[in-house]
Amino acid sequence: MREKSIASLIVTLFVGVLIGSALGQLLGLFLPPNHIVKMALVSPILPYDLGPWDLNLIIIVFTFGLKLNINFFGILGIVGAWYYHKYSY
Repeated sequence: MREKSIASLIVTLFVGVLIGSALGQLLGLFLPPNHIVKMALVSPILPYDLGPWDLNLIIIVFTFGLKLNINFFGILGIVGAWYYHKYSY
């Protein structure tokens, strides 16, 4: 059996959290604004902001930043991606 790399685990978990969060946001589109399911499952559990940073190259300025809003479905996506990574190929 072949060893799985850490890079493939990170990519798999990243894809899992993206798919899970997208499904959560899609569910949030169909729920009323103050619905209890929307507040409990779709609203961000773990908001994380990083940046913004400016890279000034005299001619042009690049601004970089990262914002993660992980909800319950994002966590389910991480668990599903970990399960897929552990028991596949």
